[in-house]
Amino acid sequence: MVSIETIREQFDELGIEPSDEVVNKCIEICLNNNIGDPVEFVEQWMAYSVSKLSGAEPTVAYLSEMEAHEYTAKARKASKIGLGAGGNVGASPRVESKLSKITTYRNVDSAEQDVLEMYGCITPKVSCF
Repeated sequence: MVSIETIREQFDELGIEPSDEVVNKCIEICLNNNIGDPVEFVEQWMAYSVSKLSGAEPTVAYLSEMEAHEYTAKARKASKIGLGAGGNVGASPRVESKLSKITTYRNVDSAEQDVLEMYGCITPKVSCF
């Protein structure tokens, strides 16, 4: 659950001491975007900060930029995809065909299955005389 304390703790673990305004903005973003995990939010901030802001400290302005870029833009794209193709919700046939080609490994007994065999590498057994 996102709270003032949990947001401060997560930033503190990274050596960042955010102001009260910054913490309040973080909570606002979490509430507006249904983010319940403070770790997820702070990690998202760090990724955004490093990739877009050269590792800058969080400010209300930077957090607003991140919200617009990371959350609002993605929500718009998701709604366009969901409403595209005549209101037909779901994946396109092209995406579905790619998904059907993905190989999944389930119920593999690790005691019988060697790591090399999982990758198609079978080592020959040499018998000693």
